[in-house]
Amino acid sequence: MMPVKQVICVAAVLVASCAAYAQSAPPIKMGLWETTTVSKMTGLQIPPEVVEKMKAMGRSIPGAEPRTTVIQGCVTAEKWQENFTKAQQNQDCHTKNLKQDSSGMSADIDCKSERGSSTGHMQINFLSPEKTHGTMHLETVTERQPQPIVMDFTFDGVYQGPDCKGISPDSAKVIH
Repeated sequence: MMPVKQVICVAAVLVASCAAYAQSAPPIKMGLWETTTVSKMTGLQIPPEVVEKMKAMGRSIPGAEPRTTVIQGCVTAEKWQENFTKAQQNQDCHTKNLKQDSSGMSADIDCKSERGSSTGHMQINFLSPEKTHGTMHLETVTERQPQPIVMDFTFDGVYQGPDCKGISPDSAKVIH
């Protein structure tokens, strides 16, 4: 599985890729957003005895089937700007071939850490100030698994309104 540090790096790169937008008004409305992400993973090598233990405990097997996650998050202009600033200082992840305009953005991603590396491509479309759609493809290689773990994500964001309903801009709420 992708090391936590690399997941954080990839998220930071996604935010950093929007950096040009940080200089002006964000291309989306501020407030509560609900994002549905579908992730698919292939290539993860799990020992058979671990798979059996997971099944016995009623746990899902990573990569066995697509996983859907729904989260709600509060987007504020201050947090938008802060995320860009932090992401631009990240030394472990870089973007290449960045293309952006008022309707969306895309970039190639390259992350490295002491535990492995990830490369991929992401595309985000700002369908309207209240709706986004994106995809991301990542291939990760780790010390323990030199065969690439391939992860594909599709995500759709929908603006819920200006009231964040008690959700802090510093954390998201997992719906399911």
